[in-house]
Amino acid sequence: MRMVRVVLMATVLLALGVVTGTPRPALADVGDISVGGVWVCRITQPALGLSAEQRAVTMTKQITETLSTPKFRKGAVISIRPKGDTATISVGDLVIVTVTPEDARGTAVAPMELARQWAQRLAMGLSKALPDAEFHTF
Repeated sequence: MRMVRVVLMATVLLALGVVTGTPRPALADVGDISVGGVWVCRITQPALGLSAEQRAVTMTKQITETLSTPKFRKGAVISIRPKGDTATISVGDLVIVTVTPEDARGTAVAPMELARQWAQRLAMGLSKALPDAEFHTF
């Protein structure tokens, strides 16, 4: 009887170790934006009449549009422009996303600085996705 308990306890401990100790792939959040293997940002806040999920989908579509536009095959300037209390990130004349005060809430930076950070990572990601292209921030 005692041996059965010892075996049962060892089996339970082994099972717990396997479940908690097994590495698993990290799951991306619905708002995570990546391009070329580079994480650009996470959209967590609704803004401009869109939910966070809708904003993430829109940003992903704009990045896809950038990657599939022939004039951007050799690269482009990624610009950050203030627009009231928001900042827009654009590739050429294509607006990728508007960074709002809601996006910056909980960070130590203003929307303009947050937009700069996102734009720099976007430039790195686009350059990796299109290796013959050079994207840089302005």
